[in-house]
Amino acid sequence: MESLDGLTTLMAKFDGDNPATAIDEAFEAAVDAFVAELGRFDAIRLIEVARQRFLPLAPEGQAVVSAEAGAAYLELLALVALAARQEAAVAEALDVEEQEMSGFVEGVKGMLDEILHLCQLRSFAAVEPTDKLALVSLLIRGAEVWMRNQSYPEMAERTNLALLDGNADVRAALQAQLGFDATDALAVLNACHRLQEDGLNRRLQAMGGAMQVAMDSTAEGQRDDRLLEQARTSLMAMFEPDAHQSTVGIDEVVAHTGITAERVRAVVDRFRLDLQEASPTDVIDAFTTGKNPMRARPLIVCEGERLMLPHPALNVLAVRENLEEHLKTSRPAWDRYAKHRGDLLESRTREALARVLPGAEFRDAFEYYLPANDAEARTADPAKYTKRVEGDHLVVVGDVAIIVEDKAVALSTLSRGGKATRIRSDLTGIITKAAQQSGRMRDAIERDGGLRVKGEGWVDLSLVREIHTIAVSLDDLSTVLTSTAELVRAGLLTPGNIPWTVSLHDLELISELVARPAEFLLYLRRRRDPDVTVMFYAPDELDLFLYFFEAGLWVEPDPAQVRAAYPFLPEPSTAELRRYKARERMILTSRTDALDSWWHSRGRDDKSLVSAPKPTMVPSPLGPLIDELQSRNIAGWLSAGATLLSLASAAQHKMARNGDTLLDHPLPHGSGRSLTVPVTGGVDPAEGWLFVWATRPAGHDPDSTEKRLRDYLRVKKHQLGLPRGVVFLYDEATRNLVGVFYDGHVGPLDAALVPNLQTLRPASDLDRSFYMTAKRPLGEKKGTSKKR
Repeated sequence: MESLDGLTTLMAKFDGDNPATAIDEAFEAAVDAFVAELGRFDAIRLIEVARQRFLPLAPEGQAVVSAEAGAAYLELLALVALAARQEAAVAEALDVEEQEMSGFVEGVKGMLDEILHLCQLRSFAAVEPTDKLALVSLLIRGAEVWMRNQSYPEMAERTNLALLDGNADVRAALQAQLGFDATDALAVLNACHRLQEDGLNRRLQAMGGAMQVAMDSTAEGQRDDRLLEQARTSLMAMFEPDAHQSTVGIDEVVAHTGITAERVRAVVDRFRLDLQEASPTDVIDAFTTGKNPMRARPLIVCEGERLMLPHPALNVLAVRENLEEHLKTSRPAWDRYAKHRGDLLESRTREALARVLPGAEFRDAFEYYLPANDAEARTADPAKYTKRVEGDHLVVVGDVAIIVEDKAVALSTLSRGGKATRIRSDLTGIITKAAQQSGRMRDAIERDGGLRVKGEGWVDLSLVREIHTIAVSLDDLSTVLTSTAELVRAGLLTPGNIPWTVSLHDLELISELVARPAEFLLYLRRRRDPDVTVMFYAPDELDLFLYFFEAGLWVEPDPAQVRAAYPFLPEPSTAELRRYKARERMILTSRTDALDSWWHSRGRDDKSLVSAPKPTMVPSPLGPLIDELQSRNIAGWLSAGATLLSLASAAQHKMARNGDTLLDHPLPHGSGRSLTVPVTGGVDPAEGWLFVWATRPAGHDPDSTEKRLRDYLRVKKHQLGLPRGVVFLYDEATRNLVGVFYDGHVGPLDAALVPNLQTLRPASDLDRSFYMTAKRPLGEKKGTSKKR
């Protein structure tokens, strides 16, 4: 938020006739001033001082999140310092006073901010007003500049090593052609960082020891100038070490990793930063347009084969991108890698979905048939379809089908640099194709009531009442995938076919956080709502998900569209209309602090440290009923549970008491009692439900009671035009839930049930007794979001 405020303030300075020229002039002046200030320092020593300023410091085993820490600042300073030294063709900088470098670095953030913000304004100024991809391009470029580790490094490391070293042929090709594999490369890069940490700790301990000795001697009244000088020297060595103390030797890396010197040198040669005589302006231009020279080659090689790594946040990413870059030059190896990459994504996607959808029926990597032409389509006979297409996953749980397409391709370097034509091409391959492929399967199921699957035959899906589509990306593209509205505006998605686009790592993490399947389905419903990414902006999928846990991710629907979906509803109330008109877009700031604490504390070896609690959804009073439906494996248990969980807090509390309320007040003449509640799910008729609570007096025949209630449920659903419903039947004698009866029938009523319509109260009598989905669920605290 501070960065946004600073950028806005800077923009106001260029509100003239020719802002683009003024911005360019200001940029050139800022770069010249920065280089002039920085040029008097030794580049390696300066980078080490900046490491201490911009990398968060913490005790062993603890993770620190700091707004003042910034990998982007450190990388840009390092690049400019190295380019300036290279441009001046000097290996040694001028002598500087003690603490002068520290003073410079302490104030350098403002200078770097100015340069980075001016570069952003240059990007804004270059945008064509008619370019529908402009914002998507700026989001991609901005993420490249500012964001590191869009997934937890441990997750990314597991994935990337499984990709590159998980296939024996690919690993053998890397070893034969480069002299090392991905595991070697990551071990060398991590060792550089670890050894630099060890050096910092040694200097810290030496400083502490020397200062303690000097203070002890002074306290005893025996001033010892030699000891005081040692303390001063150790203090300077701690904060402004020389180049040798700031770097590590190849022999140290060999000893630390146990990898042969030959392999270590091969890794160093492959990952060494090469600026190719670039000037400071060149590296700033490259960095701020998404072409960071350190992205795939983060290792600085100094004189005497000394090594320096500015920070470890690029290690995992650099290994994958660097080695993929090489594999593309070897067609057989690349083909094997590409297939392995797709297989890995498919298997991991299935594992994640299986965690949140226990007992689901999976079809993975299958082929099915569609009409090859209009003539085949007109027959509406799947047995005559001849066009065979592929599907990645079809997951069926009762009356819910989830169609998933996996996309293992990655954004190219040109896309990350903001090239519009390449962005469209890459995102079409990742997002648009996934939406088209999942959409055609959805259309086939809705049209034909099932699929003809190769090797299996006809798969009847006529009982499915709710279909969702998901596109899973192997790449972490949070800023793009959370901007669905912009993808629609750019023509990459169509309003009628919007899948939930999510990265594999975010899907896996969400699957660990979800406590019950109903939570996952409800999030899927909310996340696919076209209004959600219009009304909520978040740079990260997990911010959206954790806001869902916190406050429901609810968007007030258009009352006119709600009435079109559910004609039985009365006219909108004044309050409903007022809420809809008062909708404001929200910027969701980071909500992952608690998640970070849980992630970093779980599985720690130190049992004395208490693990942080895992983030959970606000508890629901309907939780026991939702869990009971799942445990009984009632048809429709998943969709019914998600609908119950979606209700406003007052409605949930009331519904949780419905059974007891009926049982506490039985009718005196021995008839059972019932309570009928229709629930609308926004503007999608498929999410409408009818819930009925009923009691069975002692002595009543269970079979006749069940038939009567099932008939009532079907007829009442038909009257209201709701696709699904369920009866919860309680025994008055034992107060137990003795029956749950689901109905998903759509279409005309059986002739024998038509007369029952005359016995029902008219829909208009419902007045406002129905319950809408949640606007503010249980436990939400107001004021948790920024409004724009």
